[in-house]
Amino acid sequence: MKIPDSPETGPEAFEAALRAADWTAFVPERDLVPLRAALVELERRHGVVGAHRYATERIREHGALLRHPDVHQVEITAQALSPSGRYLAVGDFGGDDYDRGVTLQIWEVTTGRCVNVIDWIEGGIGWPGYGEVIQWSADESRLAMAYRSNNVGVWDPFGEENEPVGTARLTYSGRPDPFALAPDGVRAYVLQEADASAHGAVVPLDGGEVWAGDPRIEPLSDGDRFVLDRVVWSRDGRRLYGNLHDGRVCSIDAASGRVTWTAEGERNHRWPSGEWSPDESLLAFHHDGRLVIADALTGRRVSEGPGYAKVTFMSWGPRLAIVECGSRVGIVDRTGQHRYDLDVAPRSPSYDLDVRPWAWEPDGERAACLTVEGRVEIWSLGDEAGVRLRSFDAPAEATGVHWGADDVLVVLGTTVLRFLRADSGEVIGDFRLLRQPSAPRPLALDDEDFGADMYPEPNPTFALDDETWAVALLPGIVIAPPGRDDDLAAALAWAVAGRFAWPVHWGELEVVPDAPAAAERVPEPLYAYLEPFRGRAMPEPGPREWPPPDTATVDDLFRAFREAVVAYGVDRPNTWAGEALHAAAVLRALRGETAGALELIGTCPEPRRPDVAAEVAMLLAASGLEDDARSVFGPYDGMWGESASTAASVGAVRELLGDGAQADAWFDRARENGGGWEHSLPVVRALMECGREDQARALLAEGTGAAGDDVGIPFLGYLLRKGKVELAEELLRSGDGWFRGWGAQRLFVEHGLPRMLVDWGERYSCWVEEAVPIAERNAAHGRPAAPGGADVEALAQARAELLRMPPARRHVPTVKLAVEAAERRHLSAVLALLPELPMPSYGGISSHDRPWVASTALRIVTTGVDVDPW
Repeated sequence: MKIPDSPETGPEAFEAALRAADWTAFVPERDLVPLRAALVELERRHGVVGAHRYATERIREHGALLRHPDVHQVEITAQALSPSGRYLAVGDFGGDDYDRGVTLQIWEVTTGRCVNVIDWIEGGIGWPGYGEVIQWSADESRLAMAYRSNNVGVWDPFGEENEPVGTARLTYSGRPDPFALAPDGVRAYVLQEADASAHGAVVPLDGGEVWAGDPRIEPLSDGDRFVLDRVVWSRDGRRLYGNLHDGRVCSIDAASGRVTWTAEGERNHRWPSGEWSPDESLLAFHHDGRLVIADALTGRRVSEGPGYAKVTFMSWGPRLAIVECGSRVGIVDRTGQHRYDLDVAPRSPSYDLDVRPWAWEPDGERAACLTVEGRVEIWSLGDEAGVRLRSFDAPAEATGVHWGADDVLVVLGTTVLRFLRADSGEVIGDFRLLRQPSAPRPLALDDEDFGADMYPEPNPTFALDDETWAVALLPGIVIAPPGRDDDLAAALAWAVAGRFAWPVHWGELEVVPDAPAAAERVPEPLYAYLEPFRGRAMPEPGPREWPPPDTATVDDLFRAFREAVVAYGVDRPNTWAGEALHAAAVLRALRGETAGALELIGTCPEPRRPDVAAEVAMLLAASGLEDDARSVFGPYDGMWGESASTAASVGAVRELLGDGAQADAWFDRARENGGGWEHSLPVVRALMECGREDQARALLAEGTGAAGDDVGIPFLGYLLRKGKVELAEELLRSGDGWFRGWGAQRLFVEHGLPRMLVDWGERYSCWVEEAVPIAERNAAHGRPAAPGGADVEALAQARAELLRMPPARRHVPTVKLAVEAAERRHLSAVLALLPELPMPSYGGISSHDRPWVASTALRIVTTGVDVDPW
């Protein structure tokens, strides 16, 4: 396609030339950049005119997609500038939901706009604190990433597929391994495990999967069989060079796999101990406190001079910059001669995002430095002195800087990206990610965010500012408040071929006020996602009351717990569901709630029901509810299991219901089945429940050592609930190590026993000073039965802080808030939070899943502590 020669002929002639052009011959990779540049100049002279609007219509016909910048679920933890400096790739490690996958984002540096997003990539990209986890091929057609712990995969950075073209995994360390992508993008140096050690190998990444034992693997060895800790593939493809874990630097012949030379360097945990020059002819490293410049082909030392004791990292340009973060930058020439120091204090690098605060101008003698004062300074670095040319503001959260193509600087941190011109400081793109406006999300309905599931694309919802959400749907429909055209233009771009940005203000966006209006306009497949909004009236935006009025009851919490466990599955191979239902039935019995206990017994896995019924009947009978005990006990009479705990419970029921002879037989059976404390303590408890105190103490005296926390702490809870404080004190002071776990502290506080709390803290060297006043309050006034004003205020503040987090980071804080709400006895808050927690995945249940948290909250609300009830 022929691009008009110049906009100087005027906007009408330019538009006419565009209309006369053969758009069927338009090739974005060849034609878009010169066309865009001509239209930029036309806008500078005449503003946005018909030529811009016409060109935008034709560009959209070529499959342009509307892209917004805020696609990551969590903070950026991986990044890499492409060899030409035209593209920046950034990735994240993923949020609480591992199965959701993570996001790779491609930015066009020249325009400062997002041009491609590959979402739902399995596992995290890289790992916080690890560098070089994203690497470009020489021609920028391929992008290699460490992902899913220590897999290495290759993607088309400008494509759409979230599955890699090729992938390799030869180790199972659980963290990213060092790797290097070959310049051709179809091979990589990776680690492989063999003979209980790891060795370097070259693997193909031109398609499919490579696993251990694949015949295509080419092992690298040289007798020493060491592996590179930091590794780079030379641009000519002939060498692998880098750093070993002990600080040595080396070079390997890529064809033969033989080590050509090694040199002793000094270990640097954060950055490579050696730094190769851009032309790969020189190497700089420190050894014995001296700065060494060596020939990179042979390893031969070229020069040696005074070293830098506080060096953070080194960076080659036309000269060598030795960066001491927070202090200075020294400039050394290629012969190793120190030229001068710069009066600049670079900002310290971030642990989470591997990016340097110093960047050389490509093929030039300027450099950019991100300073501790939060400025980007541009320096001219001549032979004899450095001159500070200018400085610009940087985002407070920025930790590093790149010098990209067309003299554009990229200043970035885990949640910020700013693109600005090095010559003027003009900001061409400024983005703060992961903002969380308090307003409802436009695609949220009945507490479900329909945008979060738009596979394979990322959530189209983004923060327009700190208070406003917007939605950018790929066909060009935008949900946003009216009058925000400039803000939309600053955030959005038409992305062409996944690699070029086209300004949205050159055309017309279809802006609608809400999701129902968008649902009337979107095509398939978006129609299916937005169909629930058709004909709906969206609720008025406004803050929801939090916490909700505390009108819920303990019965409501029992019901929510039971529903969550049933949804999880009571007959799972693991025993958690049965154990949780058993404990809940005991809680009902301790409260004297026979009907509720029966319901939970009936929900238990069938083989477990007699054992639960025996314990529940014992507790009911011991509290004087003998008829209720019979109603629970009778249907299971003769179906009892063989455990000591069940036999003891049956014996206690027989005693409490007047059959002493049968009780003796069952207690004898219980003792026969006993062994350690995990078997004998339930028998001690049962003997105490039915009034056989002397036998209980005798059995207790027979044991040796201390019970483990799994039974010792519940037994302590039982003693304190029954008022047997003296016995608890006796065990605590026995010297055997009873009640070591933190559950003991919570029990002493709950039951108002400050003296025992102090004794426990002294015995186990635990800090209890903050808990003592609470124990004293409980001793004087008892545990508060309902939340007070301070409780409500604390919960409201915690909820507000939680909502400022990205949704993908809210899982664990939501669990903590639900537990805090239970501790503050705000049942309605607990019940409101439980639906926000996920159900267990196929991998099994965790303490952060809804059924588990419901069980925890139930114990806390009914007994005051998260301890197994006895």
